[in-house]
Amino acid sequence: MKKPVIALISMVFLALTGALAPQGAVAAALQASPVLIELRADSPSATIQIRNTGQAPIAVQTRVYRWSQENGEESLDETDDLTASPPMTTLQPGTTYSVRLVRVNRQPVAQEQAYRVLVDELPDPNRQQSGTIAMVVRHSIPVFLLGPEGKPAQLSWSVGTRNGRLVLRATNSGDRRVRLSNVSVRLPGGQNVSFGNGLLGYALANSTMEWLSPGRASGSGGTITATTERGTVTGQAAGLR
Repeated sequence: MKKPVIALISMVFLALTGALAPQGAVAAALQASPVLIELRADSPSATIQIRNTGQAPIAVQTRVYRWSQENGEESLDETDDLTASPPMTTLQPGTTYSVRLVRVNRQPVAQEQAYRVLVDELPDPNRQQSGTIAMVVRHSIPVFLLGPEGKPAQLSWSVGTRNGRLVLRATNSGDRRVRLSNVSVRLPGGQNVSFGNGLLGYALANSTMEWLSPGRASGSGGTITATTERGTVTGQAAGLR
């Protein structure tokens, strides 16, 4: 069953209750670490630390989804490959709790497999008051199940225009993911289009992913500059059809 991808990085959701103009706010306090997990055949489990830094108890739900990219889009699917235990808990103020992530399916994999662990603070109806904003936190932690050494990440790029914005497509033909940040495109006419100074996203193993420029821009092809785990890379982009 497909699950919509609401967030693939840590974020804060604002759940407005009561009046449209907020009069106060309830601060969010959920923290989770680490920010990335790798599982190997000889170490099929990991521990996620969740912490309540606030002054009131919070209910937390932890779920695991298979993460994939196809035709330029990301999806999260329900999976039995990995499990999080316990899936739900209540954190008292100032406490840290361990959630164990375990690989259930121990079969070898031909290439790196990707998952996402969603750690959600659940809204507390007893703390919601008319005219307040409840800050509800979600942490989305990437998890990679490592396969054989295989081919390293190998990117090819395409750039085009869609609905007045620049489309950047990255195709990774390698057996490992690549993390992309500080991505920009220099178009053939000389214009430089930035896709942001921080993390843009991942191109997963043997997958294709697309991103839209934050602002309006148009063009085709160009030169890509990006920061990866191995440093700064550049590449030539073909025109996107």
